This record gives sequence, structure tokens and C-alpha cells, in this order.
Amino acid sequence: MFKAKTRIRKAGLYFWMPVFLLAVSTPMLARGKTTANLSGKIKGNVLDYDKQKPLSHVSVSISGTSWAALTDALGSYELPEVPSGYYVLTFERDGYYTDTRTDVRVRPGRATFVNVEMVAVRLINEERRVTANYFPSEPEKQGSQMQFNAEELRRDAGSAGDVSRALYEVPGIVKADEEANDLIVRGGSPVENGFYVDNIFVPNINHFPQWGASGGNINMLNMHFIDSLNIATGGFDASYGNRLSSIVEIGYREGNREKLAGQINLGIIGGGGQVEGPFAQKKGSFMLSAYRSYLDLIAGFIDTGNPSDYYDVQGKIVYDFNEANRLSFLTINGHSETKEDPEFEKESGIKNYSWERFNTSTAGLTWRHIWGSQGFSDTSISYSFMKAKDDGWYVSNNETAYLFSYDNHWITFRNVNQLQWGTAHQFFFGAEAQHVSFQSLNFDDEEKIKLNGTFASVFGTYVVYPFENFFLSAGLRFDYFPLSERTHLAPRLSFSWVLTKRLSVNGSYGMFYQQMPLFLLRQHPDNINLKDMRARHLILGFRYLLFPDTQLILEAYDKQYDNFPMSAYAPYFFVIDDISGDDAMFSSWGSLLDIGKAYARGVELTLQKKLAKNLYGLVSLTYFRSKYRDLMGNWRNRTYDNRFIVALSGGYRPNKYWDFNLRWTLMGGRAFSPVDEEKSIQYGIPWYTYDDIMSGHLSPYKNLSFRVERRFYFNKSNLNIYIGAWNVLDFDNELERFWDLYSNQYASDYMWGGIPFLGFEFEF
Repeated sequence: MFKAKTRIRKAGLYFWMPVFLLAVSTPMLARGKTTANLSGKIKGNVLDYDKQKPLSHVSVSISGTSWAALTDALGSYELPEVPSGYYVLTFERDGYYTDTRTDVRVRPGRATFVNVEMVAVRLINEERRVTANYFPSEPEKQGSQMQFNAEELRRDAGSAGDVSRALYEVPGIVKADEEANDLIVRGGSPVENGFYVDNIFVPNINHFPQWGASGGNINMLNMHFIDSLNIATGGFDASYGNRLSSIVEIGYREGNREKLAGQINLGIIGGGGQVEGPFAQKKGSFMLSAYRSYLDLIAGFIDTGNPSDYYDVQGKIVYDFNEANRLSFLTINGHSETKEDPEFEKESGIKNYSWERFNTSTAGLTWRHIWGSQGFSDTSISYSFMKAKDDGWYVSNNETAYLFSYDNHWITFRNVNQLQWGTAHQFFFGAEAQHVSFQSLNFDDEEKIKLNGTFASVFGTYVVYPFENFFLSAGLRFDYFPLSERTHLAPRLSFSWVLTKRLSVNGSYGMFYQQMPLFLLRQHPDNINLKDMRARHLILGFRYLLFPDTQLILEAYDKQYDNFPMSAYAPYFFVIDDISGDDAMFSSWGSLLDIGKAYARGVELTLQKKLAKNLYGLVSLTYFRSKYRDLMGNWRNRTYDNRFIVALSGGYRPNKYWDFNLRWTLMGGRAFSPVDEEKSIQYGIPWYTYDDIMSGHLSPYKNLSFRVERRFYFNKSNLNIYIGAWNVLDFDNELERFWDLYSNQYASDYMWGGIPFLGFEFEF
């Protein structure tokens, strides 16, 4: 993976000159090329959220202008000859919550598609309705969930095109390491997160994926394909299982059904392009993209000594058989590798060099069927694989130092159905089955270790509005875990109560189960009998609408963990936290015990403002504690017991040409085990005492990042140029603290320093 952090930190300085030149040249390009009055159009379809049926007579208008239209019998609308720029769209219809969409971008000579699913008002007093609704109206998305549109993800100063890094502004999520994009959700481990794209399970969405977890170095999803993202940081519904902390639902948009269109992207570490268009008399559409890094080409220039390379190909095809049946095909494929230079490693005093490579792929079909006027179903079948190999050789004689490889395959069936009974009753139900096969080979193994089995589950959720302004959801999930050969019943319960026009209270309770990581099960034959990990979520929150585009959320949560793996070899440590950041594989823990307990408790305060005009932003304050019980019965800090997080992100869009965005993050350092300094100096080795294990915390993490984007509009095309930097103030953020045997004192390793980035996006 990306190693040698100090070398990469220094390498960032080489890029400040082109960034400066780009900033200087941008005004000149703006004066000479931009045409201000070019126009495009906005069009799309409006559906009933519950039934997925077209809605006619919906008023669609552009806020602050005279542009307006009504949807026809098929739920379609069109706003022609709209000047290029950014707009806010409002959708209104009697009996439905008003839906407001921000960041609607109109480009010259192109159609911008905005499809909306409107939520029907269910037994809600009309006087308590909020007309301008910038936030989700669905009651099931009111607690421990946050939604983002494509533009909100793309413009984030801390993401630089990485979907996972854009989510660090979500309350309760901490950063493990600048080098990795793990989601550490409410004190949990990266193994506890699940990802779905268009209802299809994706095991890992990253290049250089962690061996056995959900994180990686660089996200491989095409940001320009994403239409929406919803992250549930707790209390998710019964349709999701085998994960303990969070579920990320990503929706890819459809391709352009009007005409063939393309885009070329060029960034500081790679480039690529995409193409999309209609087919079959516009009954279908396609999107295809390819991206390749050129880190291997610039490795010598920036003197890293370990050139890395990655590329990905992904696409989506949609075809409408008729009004009631639609079929879509999704594929996401990536390759990544790092091959170290033995001469460079030798000069650096390193005894071995390695070649690490990964291949990942997911392909799946999803069939959407509309059941008359009562509901709909989504049925998906997919195949995924992840293959990795890490070879190491001694620099001195080129003999094998280590070897590890694994091959993981998933075949997944997923069916989710939604049925509407009148205005006050809903029923969600479905089933999942997933066959998993896994094999691995270690240099020390006599033969490959193989694990395989088929998960099965059924689930159902009943939603009722028992009285005015109150929503209640009761769900139950039944799971069969094949490796442990155990079955589980996981109840889920949530509610939302609208107290006033602006104030609501939300809560949820749930039991969640997850299989032990395969990389732990493989370590000893007895581990196959371990119990499946379990978590209980209890959440209570309040939501207050300060203004139509601004909301305040206060939420408290309590997570109780049981049946977690512990090792008699190291009875004081929590095994599941052994994998995170750039630590990509569990250590050898041998035969494990399933008696580990832990908890995470916290409170989050979030202020979010949508882009109604020029300003947008999100401020979150989090305080939490995350602890585990060791085999001696004592409670200790988990690795990511960071305790507090202060995150501020937002920006200013003065007009259709410029966008200024920044993100400031301050959070406590992660937990570590300090040494007894007096005895360590005396004996010349790190001296640990029992009471001090995981009792210390690294210094607080600080980061200020910014992003500036300039847009140029031409005849039937446009150009976006952006510049920015991570950690622009070059803070020294401590990654780990250790006792240095040579100097006989504490030393620290640090995360990346200031790293600038720049990019071009040309759409045609």
C-alpha cells in the first residue's frame, strides 16, 4: 500500500507550483472563453415514494424564477431553455410533502435529469406541515441517518473525489489514518460496515482494500455516477444484516436518455473518462467509465521508492420493458498494486521488499417490478470477488521472506418488497441468500485454508401510523449463519413523533448480528465454532427545523457488544480493533474465545444548512466513549476511543462560476498503551504496566482543507477546474507513539502533512 509517509509528505511540495500557475491562469481563461447566456433544460419523472407509480399534476418550479411546469400522466416534466448555472427545484402536489432539491446544475446544450419520489402525507394535521422541505420526508430516515446528493459529495474539500472521505463530516465518524479511508462509526471497527450500490452488495468499494475489512486507500466508485447516498450510523432497518455499525446505501443515476454525452477527468494522481447515452428508442440508457492512476509514472519524481498503480472500469445499463418492469445491470471492477524497488529499500536500510496486488469485481442485475397501485419489489442477483497476493523477498539474497494470498467470492440474492395498505399501513418484507467461498495461503501453511457456506435470511417490517403525527416501525429479521451453524432472531423497532411544526422526536432499538471475520476464523480450526458477534443499539434523538433549509439534530446512542473475539495469548487486548488504517490484516491470534464485551456511548449535535441560495454547511459536535472488557474483567479504552469530534464543513457559491469550500476537523487522538518512562529508561526497553494498557491518548488531530472550483460554459460543453489542499496548515497529526530503543525515549510516526490537489473535468 502507500507507505513511507514522510516521503509522501515532502512530495506534496512539488505540486504547489502547478497549483499556483493554474490559479493565475484561470482568470485569463475566464475572460477569453466563457459565454454567459448559454442554456440547457431540466427534465425528469416524479413518482409516488410508496408505490413507485407516476404522479401527474405535480407543480415543478425553479425557486426565485418564473420557470414552472406540471407533470403529465406519466409523471414527466420538462423545463426548457434554462440558462446555465445552479438552481433549486421545488415539487408540490396536494396530499404530498413538498420536496425541494438543491444543487441542480444546468449545462449548455444538455439535459439535466432530476427524478423525484414524493412522500404522501399520512394522517398529519395540515397546520403542522412544513411546506418547503429541504430534508427527507420519509419517517424511516429521520434517526441516525444522513443523506447527500451528488454535488454535495463532489464539492467536499476533504474528499478529492473519494466518497468515503466525504463522509468524515458525518457526526460520530472518526479518521483512522490519512493514508486510509476507513469509516470508524461510533467507536466501532472497520469490519462492522456494509456497502450497497443499487440494492447490490459490494464487499469493498476501495482500491488497495484492507485484507478482511471494509476500508482501503482510495475509493474506486465514480463520483459522477452517484445520484444519492444515505448512511445509517445506527439502528438501520431489518432489511440489512450481517453488519453491526453502519450501512451505506449508494444510488447510481441513469445514463443520459437524450443523446450521447461524455466527460474527461484529469487529477493530480490519475485520469480517465466516461461516456453515456440512450439506446433502444430511448427505452434504456448506459454509462461506462474508466480511470487509471499514474502514480507509477511519477514515483521516481516524488522519490517514494514504492510505485503504486491502480485502475478501474465500471458501468450501468438500464432498460424499461414496460411501465411495470425495469432491468438494470451494474458492474464495478478495480485493480491496484504496489511494487517496491529493492535497491531503494536497500538504500533505506529495509531488509525486504514486496509486491502487493488486488483485483476486485462486482456485477449484478436488479429487476424492479411495480405491483399495480399497491407497491413494488427490487430483486437483485450479483457476483463479487476479491483476490489479493502479497509477496516479500529479502533484499540481500532475493529469497522469499513471506507470502500471503487470498481468494474470496460472493454470490448474493436479495429481494426487498414494499406494500402499501391505505394511508396508515405499510409492510416491507423480503429475503437474502449469500454463498461465500474463501481460501487463503500463508508461507507457513502446509496447504490452502478453505472456508465456505451459504447465509440465508428472511425479514419483515410493519409500519403503522396509529395516531396523528406518530410513526411506528416494528421489524424482525431471521438469519442463518452457516460457518457457526447458528440461527438468530433480530428485532428492530423505531418511531418518529412530530410534536410541532418544527420539532420531532425519534428513537430506535435493535439487535444486530455479524459473522466473525474470515481472517480470524482461518487462524485455528476451533475458531469455526465461535459465536457470531452481536450488538444492541439504543438511540434517542430530537430534530428541530430552524428554517426550511436548516435543521438542528441532537441524538444520544448506546451500543452494547457481546460475543467478540478475545485471545488468551494477549488477554488485555481487543482483537477486533487489530485491523484499521494501513494495518491491513489481523495478526496471528490463534485459538480465540467468543466472550468479549464492549460498549460505545455518545451524544451528537448537528447543525446542517442546505444550499438554498449562496451558503451551505454542516457543523457537528460529538462526545463519546468506546471501551472493552479484557479477559481479566477490567474495562479499557478501545483503539478509536477518540472521545470528541468537532467537524465544520461548508462553503460559499457566489454565482454559477465559482465555488469555495472548506472543512475543519478537530478530534481527540486515539487510545494507546503508554510505557512507564522511568523504568523504560532504566532497563532500555519499553516497560508496560498492567494498569496503563490502552489508558493513554495520542495528541488531538487537526486538519483544515479547502477546495476552490471555477466553471466555464461553452457551446454544448463546459469545463470545471478545481484546486485545493488537504491539511493546508501542515499540522503534525500523530499516527502512533512508540518507545524508540536507539534514543531510549518516546518517538512518534505522523500522518500525511499538507497535500495539494488539482483537477480538470471537461464535459461534452
